[in-house]
Amino acid sequence: MASKKWGILIAGVVIGAVLVKKDWRNRLCQEAKELKQQAGDTYAFLRDNRENMVGQAKEVMEDVRSIWKDISEDVRTLTQTASHMKETSEEAIQAAKEAADEIKLLKKQREMNNER
Repeated sequence: MASKKWGILIAGVVIGAVLVKKDWRNRLCQEAKELKQQAGDTYAFLRDNRENMVGQAKEVMEDVRSIWKDISEDVRTLTQTASHMKETSEEAIQAAKEAADEIKLLKKQREMNNER
């Protein structure tokens, strides 16, 4: 409660000082007028360019959606390619093992034929 009293007292002193000093009052009024003018200009700009900004936002959203769609398709293709490569490599390994087994079998047969 005491801090509220001090806050009110300090605010009162500052306001009193501004009211007493004419040049401070004038400057405060001038700054307030400039702030009002800037706020009005900003509002007018937003009002006048609203449709254009909304249109640009829609275009950006459409572009982002299209990019995500393309990325999704690319990831799907990469996943399918990786899966195909895995299957192909497994088939190649199996074929190599079978070829090695056949070579071993042929080698044994050759050795048996040479022994006779």
